Amino acid sequence: MDVETSQSDRSSTSVAAFHVGNEPADRSDAPIELAPDVWWVGRRLPDDRFQCHAYYLRNGNNGVLIDPGSPLTIETTLAKVARIDDLSAIRYLVCHHCDPDIAAALPMLSERLSRPDIQVVTEWRAMALLRHYGHRFDYYLVEEQNWRLPLEGDRALEFQLTPYLHFPGAMVSYDTASRILFSSDLFGGFVPNAADLICRDLDVLIASAKPFHQHYMPSTELLSAGLTRVQHRWPQIAMIAPQHGHVVPGPLVEKAFNRLKVLECGIFALADADIDLRRLLRIAEARSRLFQVLLSQAAPTQMLVTIKLVLQRIRGVRDCVLSIELPDQGWTSWSGTPPEPRLEGPPLNWEQVVLSTLPPARLSLLMDDKIPVDEDVLRMLKDITPSLQAWIDGVVEEHQDHQRMLELKHLATTDPLTALSNRRALESDQPSGAYALLSFDIDHFKRINDSFGHAAGDQVLKKVAAVMTKAVREGDAVYRLGGEEFLVVLPKIDPAMALGIGERIRHQVKALDLQGLAPDGGVTISAGLFVSDPDQPLPFDAALAMADGALYLSKQQGRDRLTVA
Repeated sequence: MDVETSQSDRSSTSVAAFHVGNEPADRSDAPIELAPDVWWVGRRLPDDRFQCHAYYLRNGNNGVLIDPGSPLTIETTLAKVARIDDLSAIRYLVCHHCDPDIAAALPMLSERLSRPDIQVVTEWRAMALLRHYGHRFDYYLVEEQNWRLPLEGDRALEFQLTPYLHFPGAMVSYDTASRILFSSDLFGGFVPNAADLICRDLDVLIASAKPFHQHYMPSTELLSAGLTRVQHRWPQIAMIAPQHGHVVPGPLVEKAFNRLKVLECGIFALADADIDLRRLLRIAEARSRLFQVLLSQAAPTQMLVTIKLVLQRIRGVRDCVLSIELPDQGWTSWSGTPPEPRLEGPPLNWEQVVLSTLPPARLSLLMDDKIPVDEDVLRMLKDITPSLQAWIDGVVEEHQDHQRMLELKHLATTDPLTALSNRRALESDQPSGAYALLSFDIDHFKRINDSFGHAAGDQVLKKVAAVMTKAVREGDAVYRLGGEEFLVVLPKIDPAMALGIGERIRHQVKALDLQGLAPDGGVTISAGLFVSDPDQPLPFDAALAMADGALYLSKQQGRDRLTVA
């Protein structure tokens, strides 16, 4: 079906008319209308599973071309836009990130599009790389514009940062008029048939998305957190238009989000490349320890000892302290006198030499009060401070790397919904000796999702997790193993106390007021308890199976009860 525009010779193929099936890739040169004023204008490359999509939003004299493409596709894209609008109507070029499949056409567009006020719409980290394509366009930085590009009338293109998916400054965009999410690499996939633009089979969609995300997304936790952030920002998404793979129609949107959130990807799925989770976390932990040695002893202390030895050859200097203001930690100081104390900041009433202003760093000198301060010594120290800047920057950079690795470890071992430790954390936290395991499962949890929706189910999970966290002792550990399954690990505990904690959790969950969130305004949980015998220890997997078996008996016997293995 042709869609008439302001000029009668322009036409496009509508979504309704676009048959999803085994059609040849060159079926039509027409753009495909996804919604009023929104078109797919990409080019299907023959025998290429890595199809890249461009989209066009008609917006009066300020049209928006989303993820323009590369030299392989841009001529076809411009020809399709020309069937919708005059090319002179293109005002904005949205680049969700800076990869060449999105932006390598910018130099060609600089020559083809003569309009002087065209802007590349992107985020500052992408801009730092986009400029290297050598185009002539100015930038519209979304973070400086409240993450929003106003369009005609009440319409707007809104943006959401999706960090590290797969670029540090990657983002997605949302058309408030059509409610289409332009998801960039999220929901992207390798497609076996380039003609299948719209996919109405969830299994086919996930099958194409799985290898793409396994190779390009850094972790399941980051992917899940990014997708959740997008859903919270725009709860009513009518269609997902990714830069690769298949367009996701409305009926599959929520299901696609849920399936993608739990997809094992990135560093957690590339075991065949020897980049599995355990190995990465061991590396992160080793790096953290090495960093502590470097920060507290090796680099700063050696530097300070050297400075002190030099200064002590000059009369009047009794001691010195190096202080650097580290991001998110504040002032950290090292003394030149072993054993090395950690101080809160530069010592008061000591002679101060500013080594750096960004980041702030000072060398504090304790002078002999019987000898006047040697101004030449202070001047000499100030003269050498520029040479110390790179070293100070290195100390700060190492600190920031350490913080990022800690954040990565936290994301990898924490359930993003409940903030409890997850199954991966349990793999490295397995108890030994005298301990007990309480395995829990929320009864009839599916009824909650079916009756009140997944958002209500998420709220119930949070409330149950909060009850468990408050009910256990200091030193006990609570895990969410997946879905509505929880595990409590109780180290150094006798059977009677473990049974008491399990019953306390069961009764407190039953007493929760869940009006509007669950049928009958509340939920119950079933539990299984296993207490280890230190004299005849079982492997942890076997102990966990015993607790799960007791939980299964609780389910069989009517639920809302605790069974001891």
